[in-house]
Amino acid sequence: MKLRSLLIVCFVLLSSVPIAAQSGGTTSDPLSGTWTGYIGPGATPQFAITMELTFDGKSAVSGSLLGLPSPGEIKIGTFDPKTGAMKLQAAPKGDSTVRLVLEGTVVMGAATGRVSGDNQTGTFKITKNSAEVSLPTQQSGGNDTAAALRRSFTEVSGWVTKAADLAPADKYSYRPAPTVRTFGQVIAHIADSYNYFCARAAGKNVEWSDAIEKGATDKATLVQKLKQSTDACNAVYGGGQTGALIENIGHTNLHYGNVITYLRMLGLTPPSS
Repeated sequence: MKLRSLLIVCFVLLSSVPIAAQSGGTTSDPLSGTWTGYIGPGATPQFAITMELTFDGKSAVSGSLLGLPSPGEIKIGTFDPKTGAMKLQAAPKGDSTVRLVLEGTVVMGAATGRVSGDNQTGTFKITKNSAEVSLPTQQSGGNDTAAALRRSFTEVSGWVTKAADLAPADKYSYRPAPTVRTFGQVIAHIADSYNYFCARAAGKNVEWSDAIEKGATDKATLVQKLKQSTDACNAVYGGGQTGALIENIGHTNLHYGNVITYLRMLGLTPPSS
């Protein structure tokens, strides 16, 4: 079944399926609770989705996808509280075959990432019920929310920068398969994303541009371009628009996962290890 058809079947919400509070989550739990949003093939999620997730406080995630003809369930779920990385493998209840895999990053009650199934890929964007999200509070020393976002970006962008320095210049043209970006193009794509998300966070009405990825992708050029875009982002993380800053962190974590795979295949140890 095609991903589009599968999503239509799986995520049309039925009025006969109640949204029960199954999680038992607390305000200190970053994952347990009701999540709603959109999922779909391609770059723009378009089908509504509601999930009930439960985190065991360590690494395991369980839960359900509401609205399936027979409600779906998370067969295997993992979450890393340190990095925010989440992976959910889902299937209709009673079916042992995993139909959908969601991989992404959770930051401040929002999760974005990639969905795959039936040899197709798409994207998802979901948010936790606002009543269940515990955001850092305002303190006399400044905005804790902004500080938390800045720390998250500093960490993941630091890994990307170190990875860009670590990879040999002659490996920037390396790609594991003909259908994916080269290592250099991944680094360029991340730099392009910084320019987009952080400009949006600063209140600028810009459109996405692949200018860096479509330009020279040698190491010397990209290390400099990455530094410039990272510096521009760092300037915004002191108080830009939260939504765009969260999306930027999620997107960076998503592609840092690609970077890790490339480095491992090149026999190199990722900076985050």
